Amino acid sequence: MQKNKIRVGIIGCGMIFDRHIEAINSNSDHFVLVSICDIDKKKVEIRAREHGIPGFENYREMLQAMKGKMDMVSICTPNSFHFLQAEASLNFGYDVLIEKPVDFESKRVKKLVALAEENSKKAYCVLQVRYNPTVKLLKIAIDQGMVGDIRSVSLVQRWQRPSTYFDSWRADIDIGGRTLYEVGIHYLDIIQFIFGLPSALSSATFNNKHRHVKFEDTIFSILKFNDGFSGSVEVTIAAEPCNLECSLSVMGSEGYIKVGGRALDLVEKTLFSNRILEEKWNNLASESGESLEPNSYGTHSGSCPNHPTLYREIGMGTGIELSEAINSIKFIESIYESETKQ
Repeated sequence: MQKNKIRVGIIGCGMIFDRHIEAINSNSDHFVLVSICDIDKKKVEIRAREHGIPGFENYREMLQAMKGKMDMVSICTPNSFHFLQAEASLNFGYDVLIEKPVDFESKRVKKLVALAEENSKKAYCVLQVRYNPTVKLLKIAIDQGMVGDIRSVSLVQRWQRPSTYFDSWRADIDIGGRTLYEVGIHYLDIIQFIFGLPSALSSATFNNKHRHVKFEDTIFSILKFNDGFSGSVEVTIAAEPCNLECSLSVMGSEGYIKVGGRALDLVEKTLFSNRILEEKWNNLASESGESLEPNSYGTHSGSCPNHPTLYREIGMGTGIELSEAINSIKFIESIYESETKQ
């Protein structure tokens, strides 16, 4: 094993675990898996044997035992555990990569950012939808002012989640959080990433399908951005029979762009006020990467498979740092603070 490889330990061997394994394996020049941890003893034994590495049932025991033999901890546990596990990992002297959401409160994300700085460690977050070729293309177009003065931005996420999705920890609001933390966060992040952090003027939440769960499955929100333009958000996990769309539309004084598909993976429509802008867009689009098929988890599908890119960027020293997650959580906080339950 090369000494310059980043030695990774993973806490949590659930659904997202395999995405991290795939990402590590596809970046084997930069990363190597050296340990895993999960509270499920049988799962740990199977996974540890499969990869030929030590396995632990207690994450603090792993952090202690792997001192000097591990560089970074990837935290892939249920949402409410992220903060304490990241805090402990940083205090033990490890870099961290934290699955979304980092936490339910932006002030606690700030604490982790400060802790990483105090310990001279790197802290990264999983906001990998930013690596969608279509999202990168849209950001370039907006940064270059191709739609002129922005007048409105609209996000529509109409996804399906079966009732079995809530069979375990996701049904517990204290562990999973609510719908925006678990399902909407990636696409709300894209809004604030490209257009800046908006304020939610008013929001309404509904429970249209998953009535056995004690929080909403559908959210509508009206937004105002610092530059004065308006926006709207519709997020639901009550669609049938599958994920129908996840689209982001931008209307400006010089044009219109709609990125959509099932997971912001396709450019659906563009209109510009003149041929120069059209040609500029076509040139940019010709240089962007191919669209990606969204991840499948058997009973449902999710975002596009960008974890390999996420790890590659970390290996190159250009990963999405934890401070980037603060405004995404602030955005969710703003929506829920403006909420009227129906």
